[in-house]
Amino acid sequence: MRPIRQIIGTLLTASMFLMEPGSAQQQVSPTVQRDATGISLIGQSLAAMSLVASPTLRTLAQGTITYADGQAQPLKIETAGVDRVRNDVGVNDFTFVTNSGAGFLILDGTRQKLQAWMTAYKRADHLPSLSLMTEYLNPNLQVVDVGLENVAGSQAHHLRVSMWSADPTWAQAEDLISEFHVWIDPLSLLVVKTRTFNFSPHALQNRSPVETFYSDYRQQQGALVPFHLTRYEGNRKDSDIVFSSISLNATVPDSDFQ
Repeated sequence: MRPIRQIIGTLLTASMFLMEPGSAQQQVSPTVQRDATGISLIGQSLAAMSLVASPTLRTLAQGTITYADGQAQPLKIETAGVDRVRNDVGVNDFTFVTNSGAGFLILDGTRQKLQAWMTAYKRADHLPSLSLMTEYLNPNLQVVDVGLENVAGSQAHHLRVSMWSADPTWAQAEDLISEFHVWIDPLSLLVVKTRTFNFSPHALQNRSPVETFYSDYRQQQGALVPFHLTRYEGNRKDSDIVFSSISLNATVPDSDFQ
């Protein structure tokens, strides 16, 4: 049986023929792009936020998510390490879980397995310190310094991050599903914005950008974490998240990710 990454790569190559003429396609470099300034900025930002990602780290965040239509629901997010995340919205209304690149969702009591490209690089979006930034020392992580850009009236460093593959049949797919953007404040070195992507369960090449703005950073158990998130999907406001508590030393059972 072929590795899942090769299967995804084949699916992506085939699906490109179905894309509309003139649609933008990311050109993948034949060598790893690792901008020294960008790598340094990520290291400084992680140090400023002071939340050290490790396999033993378990966190629990609780609060309220308010959607653009005004509907509010309780929200609970659990993490274990950097690659296990569980989101629970409402009272048994919606659950989204990723575990080591795989994942599932529970909607109206029905559990559905998620496609690999939807979960391969899914991280804890609410805690920038647990995002793909944490792999900045990985020699296969590409870091491109896009430059200074305006974010909410202030300048911020924009970095594009993605995983590189030496296998040309897989390179485009890996770059596509791992693409992650981060904006870092040049003074505080805190993350003020990220861009991730929601993927269609039916077609790998169909995705929509999700931009998250971070504010109200607070000291919590020796680290700086944001208590207010505002999310936009496809240039439209999706939701506001306000946390009432964030524990960085939580008791989170493994069963919550299974």
